[in-house]
Amino acid sequence: MTSSERIAVRVAVFLGGAMLMALEIAAFRIIGKTFGSALRETTAVIAVFLAAMSLGYWAGGRAGDRWPRLGTLIAVFLAAAAMLVFVPWLDAATSPRIAESELDYALHAFLATSILFAVPTFLFASISPIAVRLMATTTVHSGSTAGSISALSTVGSIVGSILTGFFLIDWLQSIARTVLFVALCACITAAILILAALPRMRAEQRAVVRRYAIVAGVTVAVIVLPAFFFIRSTRLERSLLTPSPNWKVLFAGDSAYHHILVRESRRGVRLLTFNAGIQSKMNVNDPYGPGNDYIDTMHLSRLMRPNVRKILNIGIGGGTAAKQYVHYYSDTVVDLVDVDPMVIDVAQRFFRLEPSERLRVHLGDGRMFLKRSPGVKWDVIIIDTYTTNRYGDTIPPHLVTREFFEEVSQHLEDDGIVQFHCAFSTTKLLPALIRTMSEVFPSVRVTRGEIFGSFAPMLTSNETLAERARPYRLPYLPNYLADFGPRPVSTDVPILTDDFAPVDLLVRGRR
Repeated sequence: MTSSERIAVRVAVFLGGAMLMALEIAAFRIIGKTFGSALRETTAVIAVFLAAMSLGYWAGGRAGDRWPRLGTLIAVFLAAAAMLVFVPWLDAATSPRIAESELDYALHAFLATSILFAVPTFLFASISPIAVRLMATTTVHSGSTAGSISALSTVGSIVGSILTGFFLIDWLQSIARTVLFVALCACITAAILILAALPRMRAEQRAVVRRYAIVAGVTVAVIVLPAFFFIRSTRLERSLLTPSPNWKVLFAGDSAYHHILVRESRRGVRLLTFNAGIQSKMNVNDPYGPGNDYIDTMHLSRLMRPNVRKILNIGIGGGTAAKQYVHYYSDTVVDLVDVDPMVIDVAQRFFRLEPSERLRVHLGDGRMFLKRSPGVKWDVIIIDTYTTNRYGDTIPPHLVTREFFEEVSQHLEDDGIVQFHCAFSTTKLLPALIRTMSEVFPSVRVTRGEIFGSFAPMLTSNETLAERARPYRLPYLPNYLADFGPRPVSTDVPILTDDFAPVDLLVRGRR
């Protein structure tokens, strides 16, 4: 091999490692938006990738021995690119059907990951052993060659992980476009290898390579690039979006945390969806009106403590409760915190969330925001920080622990109230949260999935609360008031701590 070919092979190994990890990160998000992102779904993705990589290493070694030439490596990159181009469409065609099938839930993520990613992962994994065979000129140096190639591939994987997780997805704002970007990179890598090989080829070989290069270039120009720039993930997930002529999609994008979708009905009802769960709803003709039914309970603290002036809401969604606070209560100041900049942008663009002196929006993790606000206290702190899907598995564990509630308690006024919205009120997570909050707050009251904690007694009668709520439009509140009161603390669930907070197990009824 010439020096230019050896350099090209090393570049290809580095980029191959980067593309492999970028693909795995994209796989977590693609599988997560349909099947959830709890421990078993994450495990399924990792297991399938490892199995495909094992087969790829083995097959790459065999292919390198049988066809020890640069063309083998070029063919692998082009084949991987071709497979990746179809992943978004394959996801749209298969994932919803798997989710609706009678197969055991434990098999869903395994099957979907295998269909979508096993072959391209297999191909990317075969790059390193093929490169080792090409670079190892003698058996004396085969060990050092294999070591250097493995190290280079691993460094590429590290760089690919960081770039994808921290920059690429945010830049492209689409997991589908991220996968297509990896396909484009594979084509570019194949082109680098072709250019490096051209000087050593005979004239007739160059003509063949040129023809293949033209075909590959036309394919990239006609299929990959248009798909990359114009693909909309909403067009690839119709069965998940409940398609109907009565709905139109206003926005779709992938942030570092969610697949975000905004839809609007012909009647002017606008919905915000994270992954498969509806987070907020708003009537465009009544932006301060009722939203999801549990939003009404976020007025209970104000009804119990009419002197409430400062509210901290961790988790924005569409900002329904925050808008109602500043609209209903002229003496109230609200701080909103969310970790996802896209959620903040969507709430402002599509749900009439308008920051002001009385409605202040902050970007950041809720727990870190509290730690970085020493001495600042609120009358009410509301935690509503996670999405909903059929597994109930996406609650941030660091926002449910005793240590977190101890941090919250330091930012409450003496008679302040903390409210935790638990969407999984029929699972063991609810009693675990009640027990955990009871470790910190002596007074705890519950209504369905809403848990209230305070250092001061919350003894206002439900009749008084209903009377105080009359001036406001809270149509769902009576249903919650009927169930509002203290609950016995269960001892057959764990106290959630930073050391042990098995959220995904509790929502499945197991410990």
